[in-house]
Amino acid sequence: MAERGEKPEEEVGVVVDCILVDYRGDPESRARVARAILAWAAEHPDEWDELRARCQRRHEALA
Repeated sequence: MAERGEKPEEEVGVVVDCILVDYRGDPESRARVARAILAWAAEHPDEWDELRARCQRRHEALA
């Protein structure tokens, strides 16, 4: 279980996928994007919740 303030890896993955649509770069670049998103999310928890929900809906619609 994620500690308080931590985002579950699956949620972060959905948001990264949402932002990096069809990204074919290397895994390290993707990891840098994920770290930047997590840093931003820590500073903007309300916006994170909104972005995560929007990306989750998009992910489910495409599945």
